[in-house]
Order: sequence, then structure tokens, then C-alpha cells
Amino acid sequence: MTVLVRAASLWGYATLAQAQGVDPVKIMQRVRLTPQHLSDDDNLIPFVSVINLLEQTAHDSGCRDFGLRLAQAQGIGFLGQIALILQHASTLGEALQLATRYIFIHNPSIHLAVVALPDSPDLVDMTLVLNVPNLPVGPQNLERALGIIVQGILTVNQDTVHPQLVRLPHAQIGPKSSYAATYQCDCEFNSSVAAVRIATAALKQPLPDHNPRLHQFALSYLDRHFGNPTQRFGDQVRNLIRRLLSSGLCHQVSMAKLMSISPRTLQRRLSAEGLIFEDVVDDIRKKQLCELLTPDDALPLIQIALMLGYTDVSTLHRSCRRWFNCTLGELRHRLTQVNSDITASN
Repeated sequence: MTVLVRAASLWGYATLAQAQGVDPVKIMQRVRLTPQHLSDDDNLIPFVSVINLLEQTAHDSGCRDFGLRLAQAQGIGFLGQIALILQHASTLGEALQLATRYIFIHNPSIHLAVVALPDSPDLVDMTLVLNVPNLPVGPQNLERALGIIVQGILTVNQDTVHPQLVRLPHAQIGPKSSYAATYQCDCEFNSSVAAVRIATAALKQPLPDHNPRLHQFALSYLDRHFGNPTQRFGDQVRNLIRRLLSSGLCHQVSMAKLMSISPRTLQRRLSAEGLIFEDVVDDIRKKQLCELLTPDDALPLIQIALMLGYTDVSTLHRSCRRWFNCTLGELRHRLTQVNSDITASN
């Protein structure tokens, strides 16, 4: 199983690598990445490439604390809408629970949990587990990930709560000063788990930026666009198609390559759920066409065609007739009339 993660995982990587005296493009090529992969935060790239890239950069540059430095440079902004719901949560405890719920959008292999300590009821651990068999440990990536958790805690409460301990399941690899600067607390190496420890009482800490309306808006957006992390394979494919439709990559071979499986495996797994790849793409295009045609200030047809992954309007016309047995103009009229009827009934 190859896990795909958002390219935003490598926010600031190239700048930091150059500062350490190495060529980021050359190292990226060695792990099968290119600058084009990082041109859009929402591009999906293999998680194993991210892990290997950080390890290789640390080795080639001699910068043993590369992951720690990258965590400081990134903060939590690269998490996008996830960062927004965390910052506008009501308490630190709610923010941490939301992180455990939605982190799959950024990286589906990461599992976070807030764990009470049986022997120390005044403390909790925010644990981090990478749930991918045979994945290399990648201490640079793990130190970066724990650094992001710490940055999140410090950011949402504006430094009023600090972690008390960071637990790392490997030996110390960087200078103590770097751990102190990134985590702002003591470290426990060769631990049984990867975790950030905070005071239980801190979970009730109100967050200064709490905004119920923005919080609900961001939650609705995430639920509408990404759904549940336990979704079926067909739903995973649908989400990927929606994100890549305008790129022209929504062909079975290209999609299979992005998911690091063979086209035959892709179709076999869809068939197990009663689906055909071409029908899934068609269904998404039909729904998006209806959404794009209905507004009064509808987009030009050529722009709609490009957004649906077509290269010209004539192909869009043919698809419209195949789907709805009418022209684009007739479909727009139908949709406008339906919306008018709904508005009148309300």
C-alpha cells in the first residue's frame, strides 16, 4: 500500500535545503519527486518519498536536525483548512480532538490520539502513530511531525500553554539546542511511543481566536469535501478525481499511477464495489457541470470545459447531449427554472 500525502508536507523544504548547502532539485530527483510535484499544495505525492527526501537531505547536508528546523519553518499553516478549525476551536482540548479527526486529509497514515496517563491523571499524551506496514521509520520526518504538533499547541493558545515533554522512539540525532528550540521542553529518547505531553488542565484552556462562525464554516467545508477517513475505495477515487479533474490526469492509467497501483488493480477494486472507472468520472463531470451552469454569472463555456478536464467546448457539448439529451443552452434553462421554482416555494 502506497500512502499519498499533500505536497504541502514539504512547505519550505527547498529554501531550507538550499540554506544547508545542498541542491533540493537533485535530491528530489533521487526520491522520484520534481519541483512540479510541489507546485500545488494539494498535489498528492508518495509519503515514502517525503520520508526518504528528509533523510537524504539531512545526510547530504550534514544537518542532523533538518526535520526539527523544517518544523519551525513550517508552523501549522501548511495544514490549510485543518489549521483554521484548530485555531478557531473553543478550547485546546477541542482543537486536539479535531486534529485527531481530520489529520487523514493531510496524511491518511497518521493516527493521533489524546491518551490519559493512568499513573499521572494530571497529564495526557498526544500520541502519533504511522499506520503503514513496512514503512521506514524516518526519524527526520518523525521529529518534524512532533514539532508540528508542538507548533500547533503553541499557535492556537498563543504561547499560554507549553508542552511538558516530547517523547521520541529513537536515539538523539541532533544537538540538544535544536530540540529545545523546536519543542520548548525536555525530551525523552528511546521512548515506547512518539508523543507530546501536556497538562490535563490545559485541555480546558479557552483559545483566544475562537470564532464559532469561522469554525463551523471550516468544519462544514472539510466534511463536505473529504467525508470520512474510513471511506470505501470508490469514494477515495472520487475524491481524487474531484481534486484532479481540471488537470487532465483523470484517465485510468494516470489515476492508477498516482495511487501507485496498476490500472488492472484499480478497476478490480472498483468492480468489487460495482463501479467502473469511466462511469465514476462521468458522474462527477455531470454533477459539476450542473453546478457550474446554474449561477446567473455562469462561466464561459470554454472555462467550464477546461474545469471538467476537456480540451474544447465541442467535447463538452457532446457529453451534455449524451448525459441529458439536450444542448448546453437547454440544460442551463432547465436548471435555472428548477432553481426559480425552489426559490418561489420557499
